[in-house]
Amino acid sequence: MTISQFIKKLSATFAGTTFAALSGITAAQAISITPTSNGNDLVNEILGSGITIAPDSINYTGTAGASGIFTDGLSSGIGIDSGIILTTGTATDAEAPNSSDKKTTDNELPGDSDLDKLIPGFATEDATILEFEFESEGGDLYFNYIFASEEYVEWTNDDYNDVFGFFLNGINIALIPGTSTPVAINTVNGGRPLGIDASNPEFFNNNDPSEGGPFFDIEYDGFTNLFTAQALGLSAGTHHIRLAIADAGDAFLDSAVFIQANSFSDMPTGVPDSQSTVDVSKSQSTVDVLKSQSTVDVSKSQSTVDVPKSQSTVDVPKSQSTVDVPKSQSIVGVSDFQSNINVSDSQSNVDVPKSQSTADVPEPSVLIGLLVIGFVGSSLKRKINKV
Repeated sequence: MTISQFIKKLSATFAGTTFAALSGITAAQAISITPTSNGNDLVNEILGSGITIAPDSINYTGTAGASGIFTDGLSSGIGIDSGIILTTGTATDAEAPNSSDKKTTDNELPGDSDLDKLIPGFATEDATILEFEFESEGGDLYFNYIFASEEYVEWTNDDYNDVFGFFLNGINIALIPGTSTPVAINTVNGGRPLGIDASNPEFFNNNDPSEGGPFFDIEYDGFTNLFTAQALGLSAGTHHIRLAIADAGDAFLDSAVFIQANSFSDMPTGVPDSQSTVDVSKSQSTVDVLKSQSTVDVSKSQSTVDVPKSQSTVDVPKSQSTVDVPKSQSIVGVSDFQSNINVSDSQSNVDVPKSQSTADVPEPSVLIGLLVIGFVGSSLKRKINKV
């Protein structure tokens, strides 16, 4: 990147940040809910690539107002911009501001037997369920979601815990990352009072008016980070899934689950760039953006490439382009004073296999100049030797 390009980028970034900040002050837009109990519309909203829905398999259970399609979630701060919402009360109650610590709608509906099994000794009520059958082209399943509730923070670590689950062929896959623990109020929270006896607080966002909030443009008093439900290595054929949520113990204080649009897929969707990994076959170079695996460390002022001792190393001037060098050529290293490797401002990790070499080669005019200098130097040396 040239100095002029860097200045332009910096100016654009500053202008964009300023505009966003001013826009947030003057025209902030909180989450918006469009109620619907049409199962086809709900499934189509979350459907992503590599998944085929079995015809006539979609079934919705719940009141007409308990579910819907949401937009502007990022403006509200929940981590996903659009998708569907399933609640134990009224879907539009999710909209800001957080004006109540006890938002409740009793839909006077029964609970769900699968959810009852997740909380032994308690019965569920006001269940909202979206279920359907599908096939996975790649043999895997992923989708992103957030759980939110009015039961935070007052009923944390209590018997009254609203419950939800994503039952794939009867098994719940709504789990805390890296564990077999179901996501629930008592498993992901900031404690009660906040900061006391917390469970996995790194995944929790407080929005409780009684605990210093609200901090987000959403009604619920707390919600989890963005989680991914996943199942790998599914057998060929049709699979059944039930997306269910219900009140537990009583019908008071509503909860909700938000599922990201187009994320119900056979591959991960919406993974941040800082966490993505590109794995290429051994015959090709591999790019891994995780810092812990870096093999080329590019700082802002310099770039360094380590070359094995058995290979020759040549320093190259700053004006250079990046090309692949055939097997028969030696590796050209980059000196500590160079910084023209065409990488982004953040660090990139490049692992170059033995069968390949990557080099920065000067422009033709520079090569010609080097050859002339070498020729003149060689001639002078011969003359001196004669003398």
